[in-house]
Amino acid sequence: MMSWIRHAHEEQLALCGALEEIADSLPASVNRQKCIYAAKALCPLIRSMHQYEENVLFPYLSQRHANAGPMLATLSRLKFEHFEDEGYAEELTEALLRLGSGEPVNDEAVGYMLRGFFEGVRRHIAFEKAHLLHDYLPFSPISE
Repeated sequence: MMSWIRHAHEEQLALCGALEEIADSLPASVNRQKCIYAAKALCPLIRSMHQYEENVLFPYLSQRHANAGPMLATLSRLKFEHFEDEGYAEELTEALLRLGSGEPVNDEAVGYMLRGFFEGVRRHIAFEKAHLLHDYLPFSPISE
């Protein structure tokens, strides 16, 4: 379980790096191919990670901490964040496809969307590492 999550986090962080490069390149130096690649990778990667967490990690943590109200509240909050992130990823995918195809876009708005998304994903990953993966699974028999 842990190796899959670590790998998925690395993929998400690499995508965040690509999104940051796109944001930094606006408006004059946009690499259209990078925009198309990011657009095609974004939703599948985010959905795959969320699906794994909600179907494998969260049930495991819920069972392990069945009497821990704070843990259950945290998992509920993370599920809601997943829902929000997926909706945001869909909007961002559309903007990246327009940008990558050379269609006119509001560069400031797209830059804001990019930064808001990748900063949120980075915070989400940092929270999971600090509070779920480190504190609750360090010696798990299913850690590798």
